[in-house]
Amino acid sequence: MGIVVDGISKSNQGHSLLTDVSFEVADGDFATLLGATGSGKTTLLRIIAGIERPDSGRVFFDDVDVTNMAVQKREVAFVYQQFVNYPSLTVFENIASPLR
Repeated sequence: MGIVVDGISKSNQGHSLLTDVSFEVADGDFATLLGATGSGKTTLLRIIAGIERPDSGRVFFDDVDVTNMAVQKREVAFVYQQFVNYPSLTVFENIASPLR
């Protein structure tokens, strides 16, 4: 399934969490979100999954606008992975480990 994130913005209590985020992941491609704590990764994943709604912007799955689609109808999920689970591994090994 291809995913398009188009101009997503989200704020909370006057604090900007995401500002005009746009990207595309083609069907069959692999993508990761890397960033510092508090950079909006989880918020963006929650918006893509339908757990949260963006303040502005849209999310598409296979050219279908799912921005306002109920979470249970999206047929997607995400699982948290924390770096501290693998403290003995390098950054590369931590990123690569779920791919093996």
